[in-house]
Amino acid sequence: MKQLFLILYFLLPFISINANEFPFQAKEELKFDIHYKYGLVMLKAGTANFNVVEGSYNKKNSFQTSLDFKTTSFFDKIFKMRDTFYSHITENLQPLYHIRTINEGNYQFREEIFFNQFSTKYTEARIKRESKGILKFDTILTSNIYSYDILNLILYICSFDYSQFKPNQVETVCNFIGKEKVSVTIRYEGQSIVEKNDNLKYNTRKIALDFSDSNFNEAKSAVEIWISDDKNRIPIKIKAKLKIGAAEVHLSSWKNLKYPLTSEIKIPYKK
Repeated sequence: MKQLFLILYFLLPFISINANEFPFQAKEELKFDIHYKYGLVMLKAGTANFNVVEGSYNKKNSFQTSLDFKTTSFFDKIFKMRDTFYSHITENLQPLYHIRTINEGNYQFREEIFFNQFSTKYTEARIKRESKGILKFDTILTSNIYSYDILNLILYICSFDYSQFKPNQVETVCNFIGKEKVSVTIRYEGQSIVEKNDNLKYNTRKIALDFSDSNFNEAKSAVEIWISDDKNRIPIKIKAKLKIGAAEVHLSSWKNLKYPLTSEIKIPYKK
């Protein structure tokens, strides 16, 4: 189920951004429906909730982000998941801390990431995992490019003005997951319209992610993300190619967006 875990967090050349230019704000909330597709069958697998609040970490002001995921009662009978994630990031997109608590069937653990150093040329983080009170590992990972935990990576991806990007523009970042360093290539693919139903559409910008991770059926475009083509830049739709089947994530509701959702296209009902 690691593949499904990975797509939840992708709910670009680095540009210095002031805090008041961020597309998010404190008290912002996003809710998603997650579907699993196998052949022609599409089933609702679970729901996810994403929140942003003001916080602090080690006496530094921060944005605290959280994401929780749970499977539906139907999927609980197949494989029950109750996962929770928290991260702290500064106003200039420097990751500080991340913790994830995983409860998937009989598999349980608690993992923390402490970012000791962070820059364009070098990132160092301590990763510590415990399971049922037993230390599984406590190690140091380093990278010579921008590196994030999976939750703060959402903010990084959504913090750029894609109207300034050229189609097929590519950048690579590093993602720390457990004891692994996963290379993520981010590719901008242009504008697109996402249809939610006959009466609701969204103008979006499409982004594809390539992963150096064996859990995906295809490394190239393993995850595709459609973000709103407005100042909010929130994920509208996400698709992921899994080893068995595929997963789709759809935005279901939102609260306290920083800007009006001008990408939304409402089509009047026909009488």
